[in-house]
Amino acid sequence: MRKTLVLLLGVVVPLAAELPDFYKSVDRVFWVVDDIDRTVAGWQKLGIIDVRPNPGAGPGVRWSIARLGDTVVDFIQPLDDKTPFAAYRKKHGQGIMALIHHAPTKAAVEQELARMANAGVAVLDGRNLGPEGRYVLFDTAEEGKYVIGVFCDPGGAGLPPAPAPKPNAKRLSQYAFVARDLKAVSRYWERLGFPAMDFTHPVLWDLIYHGKPGKFDAILGWQRQGRIVYEWIQPTIGPTTYLDHLSKYGEGLHHIALAVSDIEQEKREWTNAGFPTSQSGAWGERDKSGFGRFAYQDTHTIGGTEVELLWNYR
Repeated sequence: MRKTLVLLLGVVVPLAAELPDFYKSVDRVFWVVDDIDRTVAGWQKLGIIDVRPNPGAGPGVRWSIARLGDTVVDFIQPLDDKTPFAAYRKKHGQGIMALIHHAPTKAAVEQELARMANAGVAVLDGRNLGPEGRYVLFDTAEEGKYVIGVFCDPGGAGLPPAPAPKPNAKRLSQYAFVARDLKAVSRYWERLGFPAMDFTHPVLWDLIYHGKPGKFDAILGWQRQGRIVYEWIQPTIGPTTYLDHLSKYGEGLHHIALAVSDIEQEKREWTNAGFPTSQSGAWGERDKSGFGRFAYQDTHTIGGTEVELLWNYR
């Protein structure tokens, strides 16, 4: 029998280990930017994004809904200092602030609110979305290094739908974060019911950092749940783009990854569009199972993060 905690207000709250199923997928990403128009134009230049043609506005923000590959992106430009998005930009600059999960019902959102409250997690932002909808951002960034959001919006009163995915759209395969102490971050998420990290220290080779031979190294932590892969990076040797991110933006989401079939062609296309390779390398034994290559493309000017191109030997 599953153990539960019954609060006085009558809501049945699962213990932290009983993680709701809606966390097995990320529905959308809240991405804070300095200038929505410049950001959208930059991504459209790459030809991999569809965006609603007229960015919307709300209290204290400009808001634009887009689709990057198979993932919904909410680009959010703060206009004053009264929103959590403005607070994020003040502390970190541009970047991906939150990963948002789609709950099946308003009751499921309310139950998760109670579960998180029982674990000591405060609410960063939230509101009702019509009579049957609810949206909430949890204040998990200090220890967890990013914000978790949950919403249900059956009436379409709050978060508008994104453009439909393009045929053969690139698949977003990974969310990757940098942090100074992966074990502490893992303990925090495990306390909230999320999987503990598995740690690896892979041997990388053919290392390039801004066009020159590199000597970077890092410990990696991995969380897998459903179709989501979270990569956590604790840099140990530099210079490296990971240490650059920590110095400029602090801990948090460093890059998103796209699976590609021809990494050299992709690198040329991204570089020609104005987003050069900042760092690259390889893992595994060349031309054998387990061999792969990675390259980070510098997209900081259009969002304060990088995009990793991932190629695996087949």
